Amino acid sequence: MLASGDEAGQAAVIISGGGWPGAYDIVRALGVAGVASIVASSQRDDIAFASRYVRERVVLPPLSPGYEGEILGRLKRLGLSREERAVLFYVGDAEVAFVQRYRDELEPYFRFLLPSAEVGGALLNKSLFYDLAVKHGLPVPHTEVFADAAEMRARVDSLPFPSIVKPSFNWDWFWRTPVERERFPPYKRALRRFDSKEALLEFCEALPRRASGFLVQSYIEGSDEGIASFHGYFDEQSKCLGRFLGREVRTNPPRTGESAYSRTIHDADLAERSIGYLTRIGMRGIVKIDYKLDVRAREFKILEIEPHFQFWHLLGAYAGVNLPLMAYLHQRGAPVSADKGYADDLHMLYLINDLRAFWGGYWRTGEWTVQSYLRSYAKKKHYRVFDPRDPLPFVRSMAGFVTRRIGRVTASRGKVAG
Repeated sequence: MLASGDEAGQAAVIISGGGWPGAYDIVRALGVAGVASIVASSQRDDIAFASRYVRERVVLPPLSPGYEGEILGRLKRLGLSREERAVLFYVGDAEVAFVQRYRDELEPYFRFLLPSAEVGGALLNKSLFYDLAVKHGLPVPHTEVFADAAEMRARVDSLPFPSIVKPSFNWDWFWRTPVERERFPPYKRALRRFDSKEALLEFCEALPRRASGFLVQSYIEGSDEGIASFHGYFDEQSKCLGRFLGREVRTNPPRTGESAYSRTIHDADLAERSIGYLTRIGMRGIVKIDYKLDVRAREFKILEIEPHFQFWHLLGAYAGVNLPLMAYLHQRGAPVSADKGYADDLHMLYLINDLRAFWGGYWRTGEWTVQSYLRSYAKKKHYRVFDPRDPLPFVRSMAGFVTRRIGRVTASRGKVAG
């Protein structure tokens, strides 16, 4: 039985550009608390559409500049159909960037809480974020920003090694042409360590030119278990209403990729410092800080700050700190329960991603053996996609996986036959 969120006009609205199970993370976090959702996704086969917690499904065009007017129109019509303004959730960089751009047009129809335009823009642009971090004294790795490879070549002798190259905007490395896709791996796999200026120059000179440029950052040594994260929700006065911390067990790909197996942790000092950093910049709304432990400097360095809802919030909901629910209640003017703590060492497994991470990376390097990998599954955990109380999204996910595999095998055989 769903609670008040199932009443007409009070379901949450979740927008997603598709391509991952991000919408379903928030659908489940809200659903287990009794709040129904409306999912507006650019992915026609979005697994969130199959959830029993979803009351309405809206298919959007691709979340790209040429379609933004149409997306805005569909969202406005959706907002007009509600008895009251619905709380709006956004599950990635592109989604929160869209809401930031059109906040004035969306506010009459939806409730949401964003940081200021200056802070929000800097959190999405890694080049601007470095300036923001330096201005407010946040601990970040040394970073150099470049307009193009020619500018980097002129200054390459001053760069620290090892280093890592990052786009200013994540979507700058979502490759647009067959030639680009042939030359470069997908965004997360394109992030890697460089130990020499020759290798760095070769990579950067092959990059397609982007108006926002790119940045070269000091690479922080260490395993994925040195990656920690702070998750919180801040009100209009930058007061933290709820928070928890997490740590990666494995990522795909290793050390630069997305969460594959993650767990909750407690670190009172890191939590307090995180709240201080975010208050300092005037943070509002949902937020995640990614850290990596710099062993040489003996401190956690901030890799990025993300102002959108995501997979970690499902783990937090199971652990006892449901940040999407806090956002839903707070933005509707309802009281938010005091933070009563959360479960320690509770794990969340994204099984397909974790299997890929192990066989494609950890097993080859010996960082995880078959035995240690299997033993890690003995921890108390939840699954990112599978939930026995809501099984259809998992069924749809598996059906899609099998269909894609068959399609690839058929295409491969067709090429060989040709």
